[in-house]
Amino acid sequence: MIFYSRFSNKSYILLLTLFTILFSCTNSQKSKQEGVESTSDKQTKRVFFKFPRDGATVASPVYIDMGLEGMKIEPAGPVREGYGHHHILINQTHWPKGSVIPTSDSTLHYGKGQTEVSIDLEPGDYVISLQFADGVHSSFGKEMSSSINITVE
Repeated sequence: MIFYSRFSNKSYILLLTLFTILFSCTNSQKSKQEGVESTSDKQTKRVFFKFPRDGATVASPVYIDMGLEGMKIEPAGPVREGYGHHHILINQTHWPKGSVIPTSDSTLHYGKGQTEVSIDLEPGDYVISLQFADGVHSSFGKEMSSSINITVE
């Protein structure tokens, strides 16, 4: 009764409305912040050259150190989500997504899970590309490729 007598119905409703608005705005901002955090926490998937650098002049055999972020390397075999292995493409920028990468002189397979290799190249200018693919050599496409230009002396 004392509480009721100190506040009129109008004041009580106004006070409840104010608290409702205050708490709903706070929860809304928290949800937005959580959404931003979860977006920024997503890990980027990419392949990259640790060595050589783009534009490098190198001698044959050419040492190549292959990097990977956001996925894991495993030998060729059963297809598992988030796993695959490297391929090197010579004078090509990427292999079409979903297409199997054949073995040839210009498409080199590293199905044992290698991350460092040396390849013999004749003197000249080359585009060397890393292409990541799944356990049965099916390409992850342009999104999982990286190219550099090198000169072999």
